[in-house]
Amino acid sequence: MKLTREEALKYHRQMWGDMQKELGDEPSAAERLSFKRKWCMKHFPGEYITCSCFLCEYADDCEHCPIKWDVDYDNANCEGFVVNYLYSPISVILALPERKVEDGTDT
Repeated sequence: MKLTREEALKYHRQMWGDMQKELGDEPSAAERLSFKRKWCMKHFPGEYITCSCFLCEYADDCEHCPIKWDVDYDNANCEGFVVNYLYSPISVILALPERKVEDGTDT
């Protein structure tokens, strides 16, 4: 599935926002994985979304993820020690800043 940066960010926020509304701010890792998979299947039937994550679907690798997962380490990814998509409160995940676009070619 081809996504723009803006679409990836929009769907990321929608999915995590819906998860927070349905499961609360700190669901288990298993609940998160199940929710992500079901959400993608419901909203994009027949599409394969890499890791049930629109950021992963958009980016070629973790270095190009449009979200900055750690304020102190530029190349941190979603499985980091500071913020981890499996364990961190969803409110923290939704508040993460966007990573700056370096060369202006990122769409």
